[in-house]
Amino acid sequence: MTDNCRINTSLTFEVLLYLNSYYFGLFAVCEIGINVAKYLNFPELHHFNTDFGVLMAVCGVEILRIILARRGNLTEKKWLIVVAILLTIPSVVGVIYLMILQSEVLRFEYIICSIQLGLCVIEIITGVLCLFPCCKVPDYY
Repeated sequence: MTDNCRINTSLTFEVLLYLNSYYFGLFAVCEIGINVAKYLNFPELHHFNTDFGVLMAVCGVEILRIILARRGNLTEKKWLIVVAILLTIPSVVGVIYLMILQSEVLRFEYIICSIQLGLCVIEIITGVLCLFPCCKVPDYY
């Protein structure tokens, strides 16, 4: 296999982060809207405060993770990518909570949470590959 067949993992990671930055905005708006609608239509929800708190925590962690990962990838600072990969763990746990353990889970929520989980898993894989020197594209000056 020649060097021409190599995949630029840094570029792939950046494209996924760019895609996730827009998808996460859509995801957060939809989840907040759904939670407000559930609060208004289901007054008997017992854990609404917990559900909304987890959603806000996921939003904060995910925004921080995307910013750190993009900055780390563009400046080639490996420690920022490692921090972003570690921040993916609480984000994934929060999305799994929203997908499965929430008081009332709608089918639409299940779908958008599944897409968010898929993006996070693929970003973890490409982020880890960015850390390996064997996956770097050689510089030709």
